[in-house]
Amino acid sequence: MILVDPVFNPNFAGQISSATKLGPGITIAKFLGAYGDRTPFDFVGDETTRLSIARQLYLQSEMMQVINNNIELFNDVRLIVSEGIYRAGPTETLSGDCEKKNKGQLIYYQVINQEGTIDFEKTFEIAEYWKDYTTYEKIILDYDTYNPDGSLTAQIGVEMPVVGETFDANFSNNVETVYNNVLQSANELVEIKES
Repeated sequence: MILVDPVFNPNFAGQISSATKLGPGITIAKFLGAYGDRTPFDFVGDETTRLSIARQLYLQSEMMQVINNNIELFNDVRLIVSEGIYRAGPTETLSGDCEKKNKGQLIYYQVINQEGTIDFEKTFEIAEYWKDYTTYEKIILDYDTYNPDGSLTAQIGVEMPVVGETFDANFSNNVETVYNNVLQSANELVEIKES
C-alpha cells in the first residue's frame, strides 16, 4: 500500500482536470504529451476514468519529486515529459505500451541539462537512482538514433502497476535497456554513449 499525501490525493480532489495538483508544482497538465504536442485532457469523457488516470499520475509525480528534491545530485538537470498521456486515433485499438500510456501507467522522461540538451550521463544516473531508491513496475532506459541526423537520444520510461482507490499495488521493480527498440538487457540498465 502506498502512503498518499492527503493534500495531493486525487481521491479527495473533487473534479479532475488538467489543473489537478499531484504534488508540489506538479499538475496533470505536466503529463499531457510532449512539448509542442500536448494532448487535451478533455478527451477523457468520464470522471471515473479521469480519477483512475490521476491516481496513476500521482505515482509518476512521486518519481519526479524524488529527482526534483535531490538538489545535491540533480540540481543541474530537469526532467521533462517526452511521452505523456496517449490519445488514440479515431479508429485505433489500444494495446501494449500505447494502452499503458493512455491510462497514465507508462510515462517517458528526458533529462535536460542547463544548455537545453539531453544529458546522457545524468539520464543513466537518474535511471539507476530510481532503480535503487524507488518502487515501480518497470524502468526502461531507452536509447535510439532515429533523429534525421542519426544522433543519439535517450529517455527513461517509468511504468507503474495499476492502482485502485486504496492505492494498493504490487511492484515488480523490473529494469531493461533498449536501443532502437531492440532489447539490450532485461535485468540491468546499460549505459550507451554517444560515438
